[in-house]
Amino acid sequence: MPTEEDDTNADENTLPPTEAFRLLSDGTRLQTLQGLVELTDAKGYGSEPVSFSALHEQVDTRDSAHFNYHLQELRDQFVEGTEDGYRPRYPARKVVRAIRAGTFTERAALADEPIDGTCPQCGDADLRASYADERLAISCAACETALTANDFPPGGFEERSLADVLHAFDRLVRHRVSFAADGVCPECTATMDGHVTTDIPPEWGYEALPAFDCTRCDFSVLPSFGMLLLEHPDVVSFHRNRGEDLRKPPFWELSLCVSDRYTTIESREPWRVTVRVPGGNEELVATIEGADVVAVRTE
Repeated sequence: MPTEEDDTNADENTLPPTEAFRLLSDGTRLQTLQGLVELTDAKGYGSEPVSFSALHEQVDTRDSAHFNYHLQELRDQFVEGTEDGYRPRYPARKVVRAIRAGTFTERAALADEPIDGTCPQCGDADLRASYADERLAISCAACETALTANDFPPGGFEERSLADVLHAFDRLVRHRVSFAADGVCPECTATMDGHVTTDIPPEWGYEALPAFDCTRCDFSVLPSFGMLLLEHPDVVSFHRNRGEDLRKPPFWELSLCVSDRYTTIESREPWRVTVRVPGGNEELVATIEGADVVAVRTE
């Protein structure tokens, strides 16, 4: 883990984390970034720079010298200065998006709220949603099965019904798994390292799971083996031929995604797993080596 000593070793293209957060530790600077992003967005995609005077009007300070000092502090790392004005750099947009998402500033809570749907484990329609510590969890009250729990930003609840929140959660988790399986971190876009882990909480009920860890930011994605198949074209076609759309039900209602009912561990050194999904007179058979889907066929 980086320490303050690492700041002295940063090269000229790297801003030490302590310095980056120092630059953001002033309210005027945060207002400046928010105002710059808002004005730029209002101009449309590929917009022109924002003038000093227009940006100053967005910030709660009458002292132009005071404002200019803070604006210049943000130059290079967060703000691009041109002859015609200023543009937000990518880090500025990330900061403003995090503020809008409520990642650092908001809290939300939900306690065992009944939701529509059927438990793929017991078939009962007694699903519950809960939200605490920025994690959204779905469980079945009838069989007491924890179906899923994943990080979800508190801003995702704003101006949404619970049904809409659950739809967004479903799409977000699918997106993370898809990115991770493609070797791209959904958090920072660095490389993901795919492997198999047995370091799993006992209450999850799995012997092993594919795991994807970011080589840069340590973000992790821990799906089931079956969930790796959700977007595979042969799997999608297999279900479509039976009148089933894998995108319609939320993933926590699919046994393929939240159980090892169809999963058989064939070997551990190296890891080789077979996933067999029944479908009428045929069976879909997928072979997974490590965390990679290497073959899908029907039998």
